[in-house]
Amino acid sequence: MTPGRIYWPLFLLIPLFLLSWKNEQEGRIADYDNLSDYIESELDSTIMHLKDLSEKSAMDKNSDSYHKARRNYKHIEWFVESVSPKDAKYFINGPLITKYSEYAQGFMVEPHGFQVLEEQLFSDSSDVDYFIQERDLLITKLEHLKNTYSQITLDDNLFLEMCQLELFRISALNLNGYDATIEKTNISETVWCFEGLEYVLNYYFRTRSSASSLESYRSSQLCIRKSKLYLQAHPDYDSFDRLTFITEFIQPLNKDLHELHQELHLTGTSAKIPFDLNNPKMFSEGSYDPQYFSMYYSDTSGIALQAELGKILFYDPILSENNRRACSSCHKPDRAFTDGLKRAITFDEAGITDRNTPSLIDVVFSKAFFHDGRAFQLEQQASEVLRNHLEMNSSLEDIVNKLRASEEYKALFRRSFKRERDAMISSYAVLKAIVEYEKTLISFQSRFDAYLGGNKKALNKDEISGYNLFAGKALCGSCHFFPVFNGTVPPFYFESEFEVLGTPLNDKNTSPDTDRGRWDVTHLPIHDRSFKTPTVRNIELTAPYMHNGIYKNLEDVMNFYQKGGGAGLGLGIENQTLPFDSLQISKKEERQIISFLKSLTDTSGLQVQPFPLPNVDTHPEWNNRIWGGEY
Repeated sequence: MTPGRIYWPLFLLIPLFLLSWKNEQEGRIADYDNLSDYIESELDSTIMHLKDLSEKSAMDKNSDSYHKARRNYKHIEWFVESVSPKDAKYFINGPLITKYSEYAQGFMVEPHGFQVLEEQLFSDSSDVDYFIQERDLLITKLEHLKNTYSQITLDDNLFLEMCQLELFRISALNLNGYDATIEKTNISETVWCFEGLEYVLNYYFRTRSSASSLESYRSSQLCIRKSKLYLQAHPDYDSFDRLTFITEFIQPLNKDLHELHQELHLTGTSAKIPFDLNNPKMFSEGSYDPQYFSMYYSDTSGIALQAELGKILFYDPILSENNRRACSSCHKPDRAFTDGLKRAITFDEAGITDRNTPSLIDVVFSKAFFHDGRAFQLEQQASEVLRNHLEMNSSLEDIVNKLRASEEYKALFRRSFKRERDAMISSYAVLKAIVEYEKTLISFQSRFDAYLGGNKKALNKDEISGYNLFAGKALCGSCHFFPVFNGTVPPFYFESEFEVLGTPLNDKNTSPDTDRGRWDVTHLPIHDRSFKTPTVRNIELTAPYMHNGIYKNLEDVMNFYQKGGGAGLGLGIENQTLPFDSLQISKKEERQIISFLKSLTDTSGLQVQPFPLPNVDTHPEWNNRIWGGEY
């Protein structure tokens, strides 16, 4: 018996097989000659069931029509989310909060789609006119997509990769409460997702089967069937064992699809995506492409040497106006690149900065930087820190002139950059080197990652339960997205999300913080007191917590969330996006969540030994500067 695999007695499997067969017959779709016809048919069925929704229909009929529409849509979610991700996010199945997006016309996007209909149907408050308006809008969007898809040629080479991306979406979003937030039918809806994947697999079997691929077909089909059975046997959202499902079903199926893709000699996508889909190991450092998140996507020449140069610059206080402060003064490696302070000391040492120093761990996996998201590229973020009078109080022009006074730095830049303008040391080269170093600060070597990689002894029962609570009942995973656990939304990572938590002014929890957060950037009411969702990787090392550093330990943070944030504390936060009712979790469950969070600690790469800094020939007095900065 293979360790870690799940085996059930035959007498328990028989009723599940019968239930699975019954459900398949009820939702059975004809075998089409191509997937275009299948997608069109599912869209037609979705639209048909949505049209059955009516203000005059009884609740049970509306409920039945809604669920049928959801099922048909989930059958082709793998396709729509890949081909039309922004339509899917903003108009078909987006979250129940007003969004600000640089990708949408007018930037402001009110909630639309299935989740709005779900809220209107199954919550206490409903508005008939609004319900019909949103139903019609969703029908119009789906009809538009149907017309669009009918005019494009769908490439058979891409569908298995779309299915791989759907597996990632299921793991990071579907299972973590990102949709179906009212009914919490995420687990049964995941069965519908697998029905769609199964149809794609069977399509390939009918049209492209060969002797060399039969084993992968059989393995994939069996894995899908077992996945559906497991989901049907464990339908409760709060108690569902997500880690078991991810490690025992999702990852093996991804591996099978990857092998089948190779055996069928499919070419795959040439588009920019964040993952290496040829890597059968999901959710690992090697499965991500850091260049996807880079400002200079195609500029890959010499990036390893540039990262080495960037590391030197990061710890060299020559970048500051007084040659006494380095990037590492506030981003200390042994503290997961934070400083351990409530808020950092200002450049003039006369006060403190406005906000807590964020970690640089996994900073590359973001689409916005600083707590208020005012920078959209790491290069922009680094540039602003260098010139900020509270931080480095310098300028790129002064930094370039200083570095050009060092023969050692000249040699390092010549080695790292091949083009003449860069070898002469430029603002571009300085920023790019620093950013290439920051892009190496990736954390996928924790005990949690070891568990995902197959080491079942890496986590104890409390830590496993803690993750399942984090992703399920406590709803933490609907903002801190698996597996990076920050607020940048997978699987395409187009944008980093911001939340209004109602953070208090201090740990007394008696008044709200006056910092308006992202409002200072956008001046939009929805962003008043809104802050970027940070990663919780290495959170054990990054105390104190929150954007203002008010909480000294994770227990205080959990207590804040348990009480429903600022609104739950009675601080009058009217636009809070965090649910303001109690999490309804026990003290034991709080401890389990904290245990899980500590399993994300990854100390690899956090022990950086001091090294000699390059000499500056024309200013020998600068050669006494201290590695890592003085303060």
